[in-house]
Amino acid sequence: MSAHAVDRRRLLLGGSAGVGLGALGLGAPPAQAAGVDTVAGLTAALDGYMATRSGVAGLVVRDNRNGHYFNWRPRTQQTHSAIKVLILATTLKVAQDRGRALTSTQKSWASRMIRFSDNDATNALITQVGVRRCRAVAEQLGMTSTTVLGGTVFRSSSWWGHSTSTTRDLVQLMNHLVLGTYLSPGRRAYVRDLMSAVTSTQTWGLGDGLPDDVHVELKNGWGPRADGYRLNGLGHVSGRGRSYQMAFLSRTPNGYSYGQGTVNRLSRIVFDALDVPLR
Repeated sequence: MSAHAVDRRRLLLGGSAGVGLGALGLGAPPAQAAGVDTVAGLTAALDGYMATRSGVAGLVVRDNRNGHYFNWRPRTQQTHSAIKVLILATTLKVAQDRGRALTSTQKSWASRMIRFSDNDATNALITQVGVRRCRAVAEQLGMTSTTVLGGTVFRSSSWWGHSTSTTRDLVQLMNHLVLGTYLSPGRRAYVRDLMSAVTSTQTWGLGDGLPDDVHVELKNGWGPRADGYRLNGLGHVSGRGRSYQMAFLSRTPNGYSYGQGTVNRLSRIVFDALDVPLR
């Protein structure tokens, strides 16, 4: 694990799962204004950049400083590994309802699934908790436009990676992990701890190129389809006066590396614009 990842883990274990101002990263002074401070300005900045790129993308942001949402080209598409956050939330909910902790085996699967995007670990967890329970948890969390699949055959029509969701629903999932009470504080912190320690090759999107004192928790999902490569992500960003949940869904005909560049830039445009709450 990189020193940056270790620092992010320490930040989280120090209490970033709470909802107080300090815990949400609001204690630090805001960075220098990026020149975009309105909904219209951020929309124009994202539109202008996307006009130079091949493919489509959309994102939703919830700013925890004022509770406002920013919606830019909201999308619905296959989640690929982004659905793993819901699978872990379901696993924790089952354990919570039974009044017990995860087993050592479940913890190993959870770590491999979130930190390294291990599909075998995901197969084990979704088989154990069941797709019906995952669907029930999605409904209880208000993910009303999410369709969870439970197949474990890689890239089959029923594969869990071909579950579909929306940018809004994925932000709703993160809202529950950052601000909610559906899971206990310790269980929410556990998920966010893993999301803050994702292996460095998978921290593109929300986590790309941000200052070292900014704390990021994320999970990405990616994979090819006949009509283009999907690159998706959800997470929480705090520090430099900011605290927000964000999810993006994207598709490009130009492959993984190109799509990664697109979502990296979109995420940075959002970060820069949120030095102050949008008007």
